[in-house]
Amino acid sequence: MKMNLRIVELCTDKLPCPPERGGAIETYVYGISKAIVNSGAEVHLVTTRKREDVNYGDIHVHTLDLTHPLSIRFYKVFSRITREGGNIPYLTAKLVKIFKAIEDLYGEIHVIHSHFYTTSFAPLFFKYFMGKDTVIVMHLHNEPRHNIKVLLDRYDAVLAVSKYIKHYTKSRLNINEKKIAVIYNAVDTDFFKPCRPLEIEEKKKIFGVSEAPFIMTFIGRVVPEKGLHHLLLASKILAMKGYKFKLLIAGPLGRFDKESLEGYPRLCFELINSLGISEHVKYLGLLEEDLKRDLYCISDLVVVPSIWEEPCPTVILEAMAMGKPVVAYASGGIPELLPPFGGILISKKTESI
Repeated sequence: MKMNLRIVELCTDKLPCPPERGGAIETYVYGISKAIVNSGAEVHLVTTRKREDVNYGDIHVHTLDLTHPLSIRFYKVFSRITREGGNIPYLTAKLVKIFKAIEDLYGEIHVIHSHFYTTSFAPLFFKYFMGKDTVIVMHLHNEPRHNIKVLLDRYDAVLAVSKYIKHYTKSRLNINEKKIAVIYNAVDTDFFKPCRPLEIEEKKKIFGVSEAPFIMTFIGRVVPEKGLHHLLLASKILAMKGYKFKLLIAGPLGRFDKESLEGYPRLCFELINSLGISEHVKYLGLLEEDLKRDLYCISDLVVVPSIWEEPCPTVILEAMAMGKPVVAYASGGIPELLPPFGGILISKKTESI
């Protein structure tokens, strides 16, 4: 009798899988869970909340209640030591309990795939302290912290979202070369696919830009590291040279889970006014996935001016899947994504305003 591979996918403790308002890691974890199920394996997705508006299909969903009074009490104590890791003690105990429940109901867990620092302790505890043969895999979506070397050394395999992240991990943490493999981020190409020419004019009406002869797009969080201010300064130069264009900006003002106009977002809006480019720029807010696809559809150019070391930005993958050219700074793993026919790389600038 054929035995299906039983895999546990651990989402983050920040947002549900899939996220409601955006979140690269959470989107990836949900996507890979669907892909693995479609390949014939049994997938158990552990997330902070199961969304009622999402059809999870054959994915088994298990939830972690971080609103429980005990969870909040634990966080208040341990966040004094490490704010980002304040959930770790509660998470570890609850995740191990979930692992045991999965084995009791479904059978042996073959693989546990962790995608975030805070969820990475439970698989180690389950494997080594409970004597399990489970293969544990750590997925690095960003540059790892130095203090996780002791964790990575004990994982069976480490996945990096780009060669940049792999090289960074090897050089900074001295991780065994044979343990790390590169698996780039991915997008749903059944959803993100080129538009028909007739669609473009119709979708321009949705965003109120029917008369725009050329549309540039920025999609991402309005935070300093994403470099929107560089794009605004470049837009001023284009306007001064007489180019006719519209810059459409889509994304949350700051964090996905807590937007705020204060700080950097306010600076960007003030910069638009002081540069005198208000007629060229339109802020759309955070868009639902369908509208985001429509935005790609009408874009003539997608700009990714990130001034931090981007590990593997999905906005570039989405744009290329839609058949749209990209201009981006050569930061982090971006040069690995943009072939000569997919866009233009520009030497990264790090100057602040």
